[in-house]
Amino acid sequence: MKRINIIKDGSLVKDELDHLCYLIVTLDSVRAFRRPKPETIEEAFKKLGKKELTNLWKEIKHDVEKIVYLPMRISGLPSLMRLVAILKMIIPIVSFFMMFSLAMNIMPLFKRLQGTPLMIFGNPHTFIITSMVSLLMMLMLVATDYKIRKRVIKYEEEHASKFSRGRERIKRVIEELVEIFSKELKKSKEDPNKYKMLLFYEYRGLTVLRERRGRIIKRKYPLYEVVCSL
Repeated sequence: MKRINIIKDGSLVKDELDHLCYLIVTLDSVRAFRRPKPETIEEAFKKLGKKELTNLWKEIKHDVEKIVYLPMRISGLPSLMRLVAILKMIIPIVSFFMMFSLAMNIMPLFKRLQGTPLMIFGNPHTFIITSMVSLLMMLMLVATDYKIRKRVIKYEEEHASKFSRGRERIKRVIEELVEIFSKELKKSKEDPNKYKMLLFYEYRGLTVLRERRGRIIKRKYPLYEVVCSL
């Protein structure tokens, strides 16, 4: 899920239960050092329109932002992130020219372009060059992304205690949201199984249905498929 990780019969976040579910999943991901936009989280709290929930957000806003904006404090990381953004923008363009060159070389339809500047793409060497450039950029993207992840993980491990209190505050807020979510489920008489969630951690008030470690590439730590305990 880009990943809202709600395994639910339905579509977008559109009512109170969905918003609560979204907040539980998203804040859990922050505790696992994933980085959703704080503005999106704040908007979800506001849409619920309850002062007690807005106050919960105020309690953890600084902690969430501290974790989310962590990469910007790591030496050399902002420039690597800019490189990733540039590569993500350029790769589709180069890939388009590569596919266009391939089409020019194998489809007779394009022979009518003979004598036009576009025929440069009909040269087999152009296809080879664009293919190599596209592949090289993809490899650069993967390598740079891997380097970023390694640096962030190393920083997190070296400064784990720095974030421990904030992560505990976020955990407490999540468990309060779970309690509110449980009350709303009972009130609406909704089936909890319609609101399954995939989380990085276990919480009071949630029942673990199963642990997921991946089918091909096994995860070091499991993901928990959970539902609200009523």
